[in-house]
Amino acid sequence: MTKKTIRRHLAGEFTVGLYAINPSTQRCKWVAIDADYKNVMEDLLKLQYQLWQDGVEPALEMSKRGGHLWILLATPLLASACRVYVHDLGRSLGLPVKGWGLADGIEVFPRHNAIGEGEFGNAIRGPLGVHRGAGRQFWFYGADYKLEAPMAYLNHLRKLTEEELRRFVARREIPQDSARVEGNRAGPPGML
Repeated sequence: MTKKTIRRHLAGEFTVGLYAINPSTQRCKWVAIDADYKNVMEDLLKLQYQLWQDGVEPALEMSKRGGHLWILLATPLLASACRVYVHDLGRSLGLPVKGWGLADGIEVFPRHNAIGEGEFGNAIRGPLGVHRGAGRQFWFYGADYKLEAPMAYLNHLRKLTEEELRRFVARREIPQDSARVEGNRAGPPGML
């Protein structure tokens, strides 16, 4: 992704869709929790608080029907371990996790433990991009609405390390993948 692409995304010329997993390493640079159901903010705030208790500093972004909680990683980490961590947090808090027999609940990106070569997985709208359905940009709680402020806010968040993640997921089960999306090989990566 180039700086020009990011500028155009932030200007609303188009909206970048981000794919979490690098298929050659099965690692991701971020984790996103997407929630858009009744009482969603209460659940996202519970998750945010628990993450803070673990020393993880997530960024809470508004969305059309709810919000996204972004966890930035110090280095690319195994997608399966990231999913174990977030799914375990959700379960420990009694939150609904979409894809485990539930139609509504939090959605964890990456949505798969691993993807095949040439596959993209599932995309999520890039932060600060214009939501095409709502026709507007959404911002981070705790950061000013001037564009430089959210970028500074994100840069100052503490990133989750591999050692911390290893400790968080020790002796926990890898969640089963959500239903595989048919045709996830189609379409240009990164653009919606």
